[in-house]
Amino acid sequence: MVPHRIGFVGLGIMGKAMAANLIKAGYNVFVYNRTREKTREFENSGCTAVAMPKDLAGIADIVITMVTDEKAMDEALEGPTGLFAGNFGRRHSLRHLGPQCGCSEGQTLINMSTLPVSYTKNLAEKCLKSRIYFLDCPVTGSKPLAESGQLIILAGGDENLVERMKPVLLTMGKAIVYAGPAPNGTGLKLCMNLLVAQMTSGLCESAVLAKILEINPALIFEVLKESPALNCGYFKLKQDNVLNERFSPAFSLKNMLKDVRYMLKEAETGKQSLPVLETLEKLMAKSYNTGEGGQDLTVILKTLKDYYKN
Repeated sequence: MVPHRIGFVGLGIMGKAMAANLIKAGYNVFVYNRTREKTREFENSGCTAVAMPKDLAGIADIVITMVTDEKAMDEALEGPTGLFAGNFGRRHSLRHLGPQCGCSEGQTLINMSTLPVSYTKNLAEKCLKSRIYFLDCPVTGSKPLAESGQLIILAGGDENLVERMKPVLLTMGKAIVYAGPAPNGTGLKLCMNLLVAQMTSGLCESAVLAKILEINPALIFEVLKESPALNCGYFKLKQDNVLNERFSPAFSLKNMLKDVRYMLKEAETGKQSLPVLETLEKLMAKSYNTGEGGQDLTVILKTLKDYYKN
């Protein structure tokens, strides 16, 4: 079987690593990024960079999007330079686009960005009408796991299509959790990121309390290491950030703040209050407004001590 020709849109912290893993696996990858400098490394290694997303429509069997938010997604898909302007999905005459997704013809859009649930639902419907196969596949994990291909992929869409795309998806991750039809992948991702956000704030608050009590915060990590219930890989990843206050981004504050606001919007739509998350959003916004948005989420540690003073 001829390897898929894959278009990859979005070469940020996560996308860069994910695209690189596809190339290592032998796929013919074409890349696009709004900031052209981020494509140089790929071009230098022999990968083709396109000038605009619509250029991918004529050359890629699969297009994967890994962008920041719905605005960036609109830029990638819509307008005169967007993927849809290149008649993506029309390259082949499809025999079938029903529940079984049994044919191998046609083009597939796999969104791996974290977007609003409503946006993803509308995109899935648009793809169906445009005869485009669509998967809603955001991921859990940060930069180190993206680089090592150990992400968890939360897949929404037709289950048979997920199965057919499994070799491509497992090039970027170690496991796929099938969530049901789109936009369930996005919904599950928001649930997981709620946990990550609150685990991070809990860890940072614990370290602040330790300093108030004149306890070395390193002891927190000693206890975590010995605890069967609390010995968590995520806490290990954040140990250096918390103890040494180094905030090189693995998952940026600005991206988590965006996701938290998506969560709160969905809760409001469902007439549900998430009071802890509401408070955390205020803390994150305060940190973001001091210019820390590009730093790792753990940068809220710097803001916590002054949070209730203003």
